[in-house]
Amino acid sequence: MRNKILIAAAIAAVLAAGLFALVREPVEPVPQALRLSDGVEIFFLSDSKAQPAAGYPDPREIAVDGDFLFRVPESATPLTIRSRLLVLTVSGKTALRVSAYTKDAGEQTEVLYGNVKASKNYPSAYAEPDLLTGGQMTMINKDIDLMEKETADIAALRAWSDALVASVAQATGKP
Repeated sequence: MRNKILIAAAIAAVLAAGLFALVREPVEPVPQALRLSDGVEIFFLSDSKAQPAAGYPDPREIAVDGDFLFRVPESATPLTIRSRLLVLTVSGKTALRVSAYTKDAGEQTEVLYGNVKASKNYPSAYAEPDLLTGGQMTMINKDIDLMEKETADIAALRAWSDALVASVAQATGKP
């Protein structure tokens, strides 16, 4: 009888845990910022991952998966941002959005100001890079091996970046 009660209690606990997992609300991503030793600022939500290279800033390279705002100060050494599909070489003072989730078929980069060279991060018969300045963007889709340079919506990009920076400041208490 005692064993039956223990088994029933264990089953009830497992069912309750399963029910809790099904009905709880999804966790909202938390705004975050990463400020690197060379002055690079990266703003993102907690569902994104930015990994500076071992020994950063030598090499001055960051691997990304997610959606980011980069603010890059003037430097003699270009910053390299690597995603699954793109290699971005950032020269000089630049602000850009990188939307590059590995779960998605495509990625895009929008430049608020500055200079970015966007190259494919995979072998391609069409390997010509896009040279981007403020107000330009590139979109890439490996499935169809297409990278296309377009005009960015600067007003929308600025609104998105200002909102992200403000949400990071509110969440962390740091401007």
